[in-house]
Amino acid sequence: MTPMSLEPQTYRQYAYLGIQGKGPSTLITEALGIEPDEEWSEGDIWQAKGPHKKRWFTNWKLNSGVLETEDLNVHVEAILQRLHTRQLKLQSLTGNYDVRVVLVSYNLQNFSFELDFQHQRRLTQLGIRTWFDAYIDEDVHKLMFDLRARYGRDIFDEVDS
Repeated sequence: MTPMSLEPQTYRQYAYLGIQGKGPSTLITEALGIEPDEEWSEGDIWQAKGPHKKRWFTNWKLNSGVLETEDLNVHVEAILQRLHTRQLKLQSLTGNYDVRVVLVSYNLQNFSFELDFQHQRRLTQLGIRTWFDAYIDEDVHKLMFDLRARYGRDIFDEVDS
């Protein structure tokens, strides 16, 4: 019997500029002169059913605009390009808001990434922090259990002669 090959997993990764703080999100939009991809303001209602819950902070988000199949450094480069002419405007926000580039990666089992040094330098010059969110899409132990239950315990131990 030939060992079974697993189908390749799809990985997703993306990055965005996230700005959080207090007050109306329109202040961030006006300061940067860019419309956000997503935003809410402190005090906005976010749960329509049941007890109405209000947001306790303001969130402003600008996506990279790059496909989720691209390397995270490509996403960071795209964000830096979008901010290129807004350095002083962006720096005016850093004292009152938490400004960060969020790097998100969905993986099968582990995550390894090196942020380009020039990107690190540029983000630091702009007063932008980095935040990594890495998610495991699959419970590998459950996957192995299910495969062994389906194909037999020894399927992975057999070798072609």
